[in-house]
Amino acid sequence: MGLLAKLLPVLLLPAGVLAQQQPDPRIVAIFTAISQRAARMEPMLEQLRPKDWVTKGAPDTYVAQWNSTLEQLKAIRTDMNALAQHPEQMTECMRALFRVQSTHVALDSLMGGLRRYQNPPLADLIESVAAEDQSDIDRLEQYVLQLATEKDQQYAVVDSEAQRCRASLSRQPNQPTTKIPHQ
Repeated sequence: MGLLAKLLPVLLLPAGVLAQQQPDPRIVAIFTAISQRAARMEPMLEQLRPKDWVTKGAPDTYVAQWNSTLEQLKAIRTDMNALAQHPEQMTECMRALFRVQSTHVALDSLMGGLRRYQNPPLADLIESVAAEDQSDIDRLEQYVLQLATEKDQQYAVVDSEAQRCRASLSRQPNQPTTKIPHQ
């Protein structure tokens, strides 16, 4: 009971500290901006006709890429809106960051097809909106790194306290065990 009583406040500290903090308005603004740009790109991407590109000789992978990119933009909006409410969830932040980054890579490829087979000015417009994300993506990367560093520091404190408690317990003399007489 003594070890648990000593260790419990330390174990609960990170969760308690995080639960009491209000989301940083700067990180919420980043999530909101990325979500809004994804929403702006969706109707632009809906103007693409990759099935028509295939009839012009384009690979049919553009169709799958287009469908996937539209789905990913919707998922980005959902992720960012959820993170604005709970930005301390490191796994979710990482997942959202990876989703945004991979969507941008797919978008670059898709814009090549759009430029070649349909409408170069529309490709330029979509690319310009996507480029607006870059500074927010950089800030999101920094936030995820900062969050990971904080989690590592919290873990180090908990681990250090656990080691201290183990050492303290190992120095205590063994308690004699009481034998129950046989009847």
